[in-house]
Amino acid sequence: MSEDEAVICTLDSVRLMLGEGALRFETKNRPAIERYWQSALAANPRLWNGPFFMFEDVRIENGILSGTGRATDFATFLYWRDNGRPAGVTHVTGTSLPVMADGSLFAIRMAGHTANAGLVYFPAGSFDAADVAGGQFDVTGNIARELNEETGLEFREGDAEAIHTAVCVEGAIHVTRRNRLPFDFDEALRRLRHHQAQTGDDEIDTAVAIRPGAETPGGLKPYARALADWHFENGAFSCSRRS
Repeated sequence: MSEDEAVICTLDSVRLMLGEGALRFETKNRPAIERYWQSALAANPRLWNGPFFMFEDVRIENGILSGTGRATDFATFLYWRDNGRPAGVTHVTGTSLPVMADGSLFAIRMAGHTANAGLVYFPAGSFDAADVAGGQFDVTGNIARELNEETGLEFREGDAEAIHTAVCVEGAIHVTRRNRLPFDFDEALRRLRHHQAQTGDDEIDTAVAIRPGAETPGGLKPYARALADWHFENGAFSCSRRS
């Protein structure tokens, strides 16, 4: 099966542990990473080389996603992403999958000055130090934090699917828990605009509604397309909320 073909699976458990020491990929490629970063920065001065985690020894076996995350920087990720996504290191991250009351999914289109200019996907971001507790990466914490920081929307445990779902594509694994929001897409967009006005955050250009049977938005990332298709084929899900 090609790495470009998305594979979706249900997870019984996520065990992503924080590792010590340098990422092997970074150590091996540091001079090339530095050169590539300088060229990327010259093309887009607003890029920021912040802290980042990438993962080694990643596997999904018997419904368990495991791996070791090591601290690196965004430059390392960008070099990996833009130069063939070599094996031996994996981009693992959480992603929200907000389900609106009107049946649409809430996605975002990234602004032109970002590293994902014009691309559409669900509010998400890579792990950072705030997502690590007891030496383990908290996927739900990452999903909730990024959704709120990027859009002002809230992930509520009681309205979220109890299980994790992963989509594997292009050398990356994106882990999600669907969450219902008690309003329609137009209200979600209004809240995003209010959040942007309050915070000054301009990384998101606009929000995009993904609806069953509608034309696919241009720029939709493969993993987001796979999750959207999977959601509309599996509309019923069990929330964490106890009746």
